Amino acid sequence: MKAANKQLAEWDAELNQLHERNGDLGLKVQMLEQELKEARRDREANKKSAPTVAKFPEPADLLNQLKAQRKKSRAEPADMEVILEILSS
Repeated sequence: MKAANKQLAEWDAELNQLHERNGDLGLKVQMLEQELKEARRDREANKKSAPTVAKFPEPADLLNQLKAQRKKSRAEPADMEVILEILSS
């Protein structure tokens, strides 16, 4: 009878520990769910405020604009393409 009571007491103690641990894990889950909600809200806000991709003119148009401002410029369409590639990266 003493052995059975001792075993029951051990199981009771172990069960209490499991309940405490389960409660702690439940709190952690709630905290992580809250963090996830906040991260999703932040991500949506960042998506809305993110700048859009700049639209650059065609290399020939850019070259014409350059030549209009600097008539003696030696730039060529290939130079304009490189400049636009640099600006887009």
